[in-house]
Amino acid sequence: MSAAPRRPGQAVVIDLLRGSDDDPAGRQGLAALVARMLASPARDGAARTAADNGWRTRHQLESHRSSFAFWSADEDIREAVTALAAGGSVWTRADEALLAQARAGQLALAAQRAGNIFVQLGQASQQAAWGWSEPAALGDRASIEGIPADEVFEEMARVTHELEVHGPEPTESAQSARSTGPGHDRPWQGGFAHVRTETDATRVSVRVPCADPPTGALEVLVEVLGTGPEGRLHRALRGERGLAYGFSAGLWSQDGQASLAATASVRPEDVATVAPVLLAALRDVLAGPVGRDEFAAAARRCRARLLTSLDDPFAAVDEQRRATLGRPLIGDLAAALELLEPPDGLDAAPGRPAVAVVGPDRAGHALAETTRSWT
Repeated sequence: MSAAPRRPGQAVVIDLLRGSDDDPAGRQGLAALVARMLASPARDGAARTAADNGWRTRHQLESHRSSFAFWSADEDIREAVTALAAGGSVWTRADEALLAQARAGQLALAAQRAGNIFVQLGQASQQAAWGWSEPAALGDRASIEGIPADEVFEEMARVTHELEVHGPEPTESAQSARSTGPGHDRPWQGGFAHVRTETDATRVSVRVPCADPPTGALEVLVEVLGTGPEGRLHRALRGERGLAYGFSAGLWSQDGQASLAATASVRPEDVATVAPVLLAALRDVLAGPVGRDEFAAAARRCRARLLTSLDDPFAAVDEQRRATLGRPLIGDLAAALELLEPPDGLDAAPGRPAVAVVGPDRAGHALAETTRSWT
């Protein structure tokens, strides 16, 4: 295991063992609302302790965890654990007003995310790939406004009663006992999904499954495709034909199934032309072989970003948490990239491409017709 470089100060990550997928039916957004209350420095708890002491803070909401992180230049960070637990056990009259503010903030953020074209495209791509998409972690207006105050308090008390600590004096992980949540273990389906909008802004995604990639290979292939002028997508979409005004590549791994995707921002009239270009770029890079110089340059860019991320104040404790939870380590991935040779090609997994588009009806209709025969 490769350790992150040691830096001054101490950090701790405190996991509440319930996340967005654990919200009860009709109460979507409860975990996020609880996190907002616990993260408010206006009430007694870890957030106020952090503000008083000048600590750096971070919160991340996962499917089955709500993760609070604290960093201090001194060695007083252990106070965060007792303060977070104490903050969840007390409810005062003043918390009623804070809860109203938290609801308003979450409603605004949920509405913003619901209208974000990148969020919409990600959900549509998952729907096309798997036949289902994750429910909105923040909830919607009906669910957020429908959560009673006493349920918020009860949930705060419940989740802060049993904390999982990573960092100084870590606790034993309860990950092995956690459910993977609903909707998982479904096979790849592939297909088409369209999110209709009233504007001409159009974003298209093509995603293909692949089988058993070597460690680090997909990360490097994302760099080969590229988000800048050094990548293949730039040459195919901008440099040669001027078909798109934005593009990106990415990878996913879910239930043991890896997939590689390319996306582009286009004019509605060009979506049917761009999608086959994206599919060809994905299949070409997976079929290989990628030239040794091109692969090595992409691996260096990928590794440089990984090593830069290890300079974050939370990097060491995040690596410790990943190791405890059995997740891949950034340091190990960076080390693997240094030794990785260009593969002759990666095996394609069975299944149709997953194609998604966010845009007006004419873009959706054109793309549906274009991809109807894709296999």
